Amino acid sequence: MPTFDSKDVANTILDLGDVRGIPLDPMKLLKLLFFSHGWHLALIGDRLVNENVQAWGFGPVIPSVYHEFKSFGRDPIKLRASRFDYELKDMVEVRIPENEETKDSRALIQRVWDVYSSYSSIQLSNMTHLPGSPWAEVTKDLPKPFPRGIVIPDELIRSYFKKVAERGHAARQQA
Repeated sequence: MPTFDSKDVANTILDLGDVRGIPLDPMKLLKLLFFSHGWHLALIGDRLVNENVQAWGFGPVIPSVYHEFKSFGRDPIKLRASRFDYELKDMVEVRIPENEETKDSRALIQRVWDVYSSYSSIQLSNMTHLPGSPWAEVTKDLPKPFPRGIVIPDELIRSYFKKVAERGHAARQQA
């Protein structure tokens, strides 16, 4: 399973917002990206993004995506991430390619969208701060304000999302 550039995944999520008419501010994008990465680790078993997730004050952050879109503040993101294509000698927007190799990852991102996109940025941020969450575990013993750059290990993220999946499965069996 390929691992993708974080900005490719971010643009893919932004495109889902456009299709559904749901604007995304940077915080909401970052949280949807984190949930996509976490569920990818738990359900598919591999990293979704090629960048470490860091614990910042407002929760888990993928730094390159934050810096790409921070100028939007609390406003909806109107542009897409891009990078220089040396062959074309121009800037190009980036996304996860649509092919057989990426089918499972794209389906998982779609499922995360379906489950989480109706929540506000603040609600999603609050979810990432729940006791026992990867962000809460990494930051619980740090002095406040804690420094940026604290990596949330993928294994901690994977373990957390697997536990969430198991609790959901157990609840469905009891119903």
